[in-house]
Amino acid sequence: MKFTKLFLFFFISFLSPTLISQTLYGLKKTVNGSMSIPFDVVSIDPFTGTTTFEVSTNSLVAVAAGATAYDQQNKRFFCWGFNTSNSKRLYVMDIDDSVSNNFNLPSVQPIEIEYDLQHQKLYGLWWDGSVEHFGEIDIQTGTATSIATLAGVNAVAIGNSTFDSNTGRFIFIGVSGNQTKLYSINVLDGSILSSPTIYQNGNRFSALEFNINNNTLYGLVQDIDSSNYSQSFFNYYTNLRIAEIDVVTGAIISVNAQNAVISGYLPGYAIGGLCFDQSTETYIIYVQNEIGTYLKMVDVISGNLLASTPLNNNDYFYELQIDNYDFARNFYNISELENRISSDSEIQIYPNPASNLLRFKSDWIVNKITIYNSLGHKINEIEEPSKNYINIGRMANGLYQIQFQSLNKLESKQFIKK
Repeated sequence: MKFTKLFLFFFISFLSPTLISQTLYGLKKTVNGSMSIPFDVVSIDPFTGTTTFEVSTNSLVAVAAGATAYDQQNKRFFCWGFNTSNSKRLYVMDIDDSVSNNFNLPSVQPIEIEYDLQHQKLYGLWWDGSVEHFGEIDIQTGTATSIATLAGVNAVAIGNSTFDSNTGRFIFIGVSGNQTKLYSINVLDGSILSSPTIYQNGNRFSALEFNINNNTLYGLVQDIDSSNYSQSFFNYYTNLRIAEIDVVTGAIISVNAQNAVISGYLPGYAIGGLCFDQSTETYIIYVQNEIGTYLKMVDVISGNLLASTPLNNNDYFYELQIDNYDFARNFYNISELENRISSDSEIQIYPNPASNLLRFKSDWIVNKITIYNSLGHKINEIEEPSKNYINIGRMANGLYQIQFQSLNKLESKQFIKK
């Protein structure tokens, strides 16, 4: 299986006139490549590539590429890697309090970690020696709890996962037998919602990010110019372009032909060196070609390049994460930690599955009800509901997510229409 050429990077944060309330973070060492000097969490200016120290990890000397996430509710950066004693640890860096903690990982190593912006939960994938697990990671202790085993998943493409916080889907590229698949996992029970086979027609994509504003999955697709071959680099000239991808079918819906993210005979991107600013719908990625390295920002709606910052040898950083806290609070109407998705629910729905009427009981006044299908598309919205039931008789059979919202609370449920 051949993926886009990759190279490693670390943690970033940025302040810019374009992204006013968002902060980009990354990991950086005072001496790049040293196995005795620990990483620091830094913030990054995307228009200059300069970094500012935020907090030290104290002992993290090697990081697992792509195994990072950011807790925007509490401004904490997560990653797993190795300390100076070559012990596997889960690191939690609290940026506000300038405190770094780490927890022992004796057997579980979550190779892909994603954070749920709506419900403030951390999820991951890990291999136990015989089967792939999907589970939740306790952000207080680092304990990983398996939600389900993923039958048929033999391998996971490193650095190729993302999260749909609207409907609670963990999305990643994996391998089953001799097929590469795009998996979508229901976080409530770990069930596989869809797993289409991809790369069959030669169109390869990677570097996944999910835009919760328009429920769209984005990635980089290879656009190869078969008429332009370099004898010096032994490769064809290739453009890496932003593409929209159908989560259910795995098909490439559209490709931004206007601007390539990076072009050249040896284009590539850093594993873990990408993130998505939900506030401005901006795809942020660390890329390279045979000429140099760059920090790119792409407006996924217009296709315009907002920044293409050349980086020098001092501008190295790894594992990009962005603080979407202000956006998430407004988008999901989050008030402190009142949002929840657990068995301690204040809302009950029944019957489930349902055919015609879906009833609900609530301990608080519901101001709005929104229903999404399994693709994340909004199919119904009820303002100030006057009844304690919803007529779903005309909806297609399948899995749905329903959100109940008050002035200061938001609770999500899933139900099946049969």
